[in-house]
Amino acid sequence: MSALLEVEGLGVSFPLGGWPARTLRAAHDVSFSVDRGELVALVGESGSGKSTIARAIARVTPAAAGAIRLDGVDVLKTEPRGPSQAYRRRVQMVFQDPFASLNPVHRVLHHLERPLRLHGHATGADARSRAAELLDLCGLRPGADWLDKWPHELSGGQRQRVAIARALAVQPDVLLADEPTSMLDVSIRTDVLRLLQRLRDERGLAVVLITHDLAAARLVADRVLVLYAGQLMEEAPAATLLSAPRHPYAQLLVAASPRVGRSLDHDLPARPGRPVVVDPGSGCPFAARCLIAEPRCATVDAPIVEVGPAHRARCHALTG
Repeated sequence: MSALLEVEGLGVSFPLGGWPARTLRAAHDVSFSVDRGELVALVGESGSGKSTIARAIARVTPAAAGAIRLDGVDVLKTEPRGPSQAYRRRVQMVFQDPFASLNPVHRVLHHLERPLRLHGHATGADARSRAAELLDLCGLRPGADWLDKWPHELSGGQRQRVAIARALAVQPDVLLADEPTSMLDVSIRTDVLRLLQRLRDERGLAVVLITHDLAAARLVADRVLVLYAGQLMEEAPAATLLSAPRHPYAQLLVAASPRVGRSLDHDLPARPGRPVVVDPGSGCPFAARCLIAEPRCATVDAPIVEVGPAHRARCHALTG
């Protein structure tokens, strides 16, 4: 049986102009799947393509190559001119900045009532009571007390809960959460992550969590995908990847994450450098920083191979 959401060979690029013309390759040959009731985390440093991939799945950003299948149907082929209302209902996105994602001239009720009405989930007075239920679900209780508040009256965490409630209003199958806690106080980050986890468990949502925080991925994710320069480097169950990563870049990420009792001045398993995403050419994008790179790494794309149960990585050193 196919997964609910399947991404295969996804590519996203942006022309930069100039002479000669240059291209920024934001995502390249990215493939993964998400089942119902599964929470998958996409991790990597800034500029690794995490948000771009999420926006391509939401069809906010156009894909240049590959396939995006929902229940086995490639929506890039069946809806070439843009996403249908049915697709927007099934795939919802929560954006990173809770201070920009809510319209400041409308009260909380408007942000929830509008999607409920547009997608036929509530009419008339039912919309207000349904909106209150959504806020209750997302931890703003009692929900009725929040409906007439303005966005400027809410904290960052409260705004993000309203944004999640808005996404849930249309009863989606897939929720894309783009760094939903990065702008929130440390004290409430765990609450928002636990909310996503609870929605996965209680509603059977397929959740794609975009994060640079390995601690967040360890806390709530079923599987973790590591991205570098727009390419998938490694994928494994969360516990496996964070305890025994196989790709050199995944090892670098894990080694760089803070741990109790470990000095901050320990050596990291990589050379300094930055990813090349403008006209990158072929070969492994991490080759220039990798301590075990071979000559072919700089010129030949590495295949992604199975290295354990539900564990795969893209590295020439793992192919023998």
